Amino acid sequence: MSLVCFPFKVEKVDVVLRNVKIAAQHERVCSVLLVGHSVNQTYKDIEAGIEQLRRNNELGSVAVEMITQKRLGTKRAGKGDGMNTALLYFLHAHEADNEFGPALASQPLERLHFYDADIESFDSTWITKSEDAADMDYEVIRCYFPRSSTDAQITWQITKVGFSLLWPLSVLPWVQQPLGGELCFTRRAVELLVSDPRVMAQSDWGIDTMYTFCCAQNGLSMIEVYLPQGKLHALYGGLRDLFNMLTECFAAVQSLKMTPIRADSLHRIAPAELVPYSVTSKIGYDVESTLGLLRERWTPRQEQLLHKYFDQKLVEGLLKAREWPVYAFMDEEAWLQAYEVFLEHFNMEDNDWKELLFKAWVARVLNYTMRHVIRGYDTAMLQLRTMVSDVQRESAKKLIAQRRGEEQQRIREESEDSDEVATNATTGKPRALRRVPSDNMSLFSDSTGLSL
Repeated sequence: MSLVCFPFKVEKVDVVLRNVKIAAQHERVCSVLLVGHSVNQTYKDIEAGIEQLRRNNELGSVAVEMITQKRLGTKRAGKGDGMNTALLYFLHAHEADNEFGPALASQPLERLHFYDADIESFDSTWITKSEDAADMDYEVIRCYFPRSSTDAQITWQITKVGFSLLWPLSVLPWVQQPLGGELCFTRRAVELLVSDPRVMAQSDWGIDTMYTFCCAQNGLSMIEVYLPQGKLHALYGGLRDLFNMLTECFAAVQSLKMTPIRADSLHRIAPAELVPYSVTSKIGYDVESTLGLLRERWTPRQEQLLHKYFDQKLVEGLLKAREWPVYAFMDEEAWLQAYEVFLEHFNMEDNDWKELLFKAWVARVLNYTMRHVIRGYDTAMLQLRTMVSDVQRESAKKLIAQRRGEEQQRIREESEDSDEVATNATTGKPRALRRVPSDNMSLFSDSTGLSL
């Protein structure tokens, strides 16, 4: 039995109701849950619409419930609280309790689906493909789909670069859409996530990063299923709309940078298909309104931080952009250098650091758009994949060289210890203790150890 959850805040009500109806009519779904950010006008309109669907008998026997998200985490109250509320609801749906009311099911639910409420291209195949994959005993099923070449720039420039830089030999760089909100978890996966304090604390946009990382770290089997129709949803305005998402997703990666990850994660990717014109022709953000963002909200301290920590080329470029929207300086090499500085020094509690990260990212997105997107969809997407692949390869080479050096050092120490043991047998002095590598550390059990 599966539960489908739609987290929402402010959405097109007709789109949400359409998606609820599709989920409720799916043969594998026993209940649908809508988790609202608050009881706002969207919440009230959806609630009224669901009542109308019930009166029209368009929901069948499937239970459709609406709740508001609990305040569970320690970050800004946002998407993470909503999704984590759904995790708890799912685990206790067969029990009557004070938190969520009467029991929804007679026995524990088996699978939990998440889909963004605003997906205009949502249909039954999203659920069907996830269920089919779960039937093959995968514990985490992620939906991936073609994206506009200007969409998903936090995914590409922040999360995928970070995963490739910090854990190049792990499964993480291979995850197609690590920030995707379209997921299916088995009950075991949900139990594992709920038991992790890092997950439950992540109440903001960083929740997708935390889910992806924790599932990989714990070795859950993962498959990504392909939805060729793509994820059509409302466009963003200027990139300022993504300020919180950007800083919170980066902070989530930064918080994990020295965390070990295990080697034996199973990850499969279903093959992609032809990308439809509706995706290749889409512009993911308002370029014109974004151009002025590099001039906004400067402070003297931001200039000081630039001069103290960053490469001179980037400093000159960003300061020049205060007068005119320039972005040619923020190529792939400059972005990676800046990324490493942010990993080391970024402070989520410091508004000047957040503004600098935002400005650097805006310059990077504009550079990518004007250099690559204008040359066509395939060229632009190839550049993104090449950028991430290059970061992963170079980081992996450094990590492998470092570990080979550590192994050679260990062998030398063991040889010296053996010589000392032989000497002790002759002299009768106490034997030297020999350092033994920890058995629970795998090849992929730490970050690169690079100076960041």
